[in-house]
Amino acid sequence: MKFSKLSTANQIEGKIMEIRKGAVTAIVYVQIAGDTMVEVSVTIASLETLGLFEGKSVTLIINPVDIMIGCE
Repeated sequence: MKFSKLSTANQIEGKIMEIRKGAVTAIVYVQIAGDTMVEVSVTIASLETLGLFEGKSVTLIINPVDIMIGCE
């Protein structure tokens, strides 16, 4: 489910494996290539609006401006 018209080419397909709801936000665990898991924080409102559920196939859209690298 890649989007053809976005301002970024950083799109990764995955599958929601787990959702942990909090009071205001939820952490959505998305499995991408192999066993790699990505944690995505979304509001509860977005969770409901997008109809996200465990097992749903999704596309992660990554804005390179918001990616950080840390190391020792």
